[in-house]
Amino acid sequence: MRKIFFLTTLLMMIFAATTVFAEEAPAEETPAAEVEQNDEPYVYTSEDFKFTITCPFKPIAVVQNPWQETDKHGEMLVFANEGFDVQYGYIIQVDAFKNDQVPDFNKGSVAAIGDYLKDLKEKGGFADARPVNITKNNKGVWAITADKIDVLDPETGEVEGEFVADKQYIYTFFRTPEGRCISIQLISASFEKNFVDVYRGSVASFKDNIKDKKSNKKDKKDKKDKKDKKDKKDKKDKKSKEDKK
Repeated sequence: MRKIFFLTTLLMMIFAATTVFAEEAPAEETPAAEVEQNDEPYVYTSEDFKFTITCPFKPIAVVQNPWQETDKHGEMLVFANEGFDVQYGYIIQVDAFKNDQVPDFNKGSVAAIGDYLKDLKEKGGFADARPVNITKNNKGVWAITADKIDVLDPETGEVEGEFVADKQYIYTFFRTPEGRCISIQLISASFEKNFVDVYRGSVASFKDNIKDKKSNKKDKKDKKDKKDKKDKKDKKDKKSKEDKK
């Protein structure tokens, strides 16, 4: 059993995905039991958040910024659902932690990384957290949320209740060579080895396109096109008002 000071923090972390998905129009239902029939990998590229990741197959829905907090950025890729309940998916956050508040997983001291892992387990609502190799040259942290958590009163520090989660989630935290702080969350009705192995493969495939010249060039063109379109509309509206006078 793990402890966390603020229940609301944990609830937002765990339930943000399904809550925001419920606010969207539901995608065509794909039961989790049918997931294994779809075995064609799909390379997904996010133009908005500048990353590429290999998925188990093409997402049936993509939800931008699936959090209540406005300072988080990323996407939820939905692979299977039952109604509004996401049964299988990834949540990718491109600004998952503050760079200066988290040790370097590749070059940081053993003590600093150990303290970080301890905090994740004691205060972050995770049952387990450990170092993991993302690629040959890049390390990160793998963590799984706890199923039962003591909820502490923030003023007294005393246990005021117990939170029992209906699901557990796997997270991987890492920095890209380009310097962004990434979190990839696995939502799955099953933690069978094949699901976890596919997820790990997806994490290893993650590519940060933030410095990609083609992507940035396309962004500039898109922004220019939007500006030109807005300018034309403004001119048209202005002329229309003048004609009415």
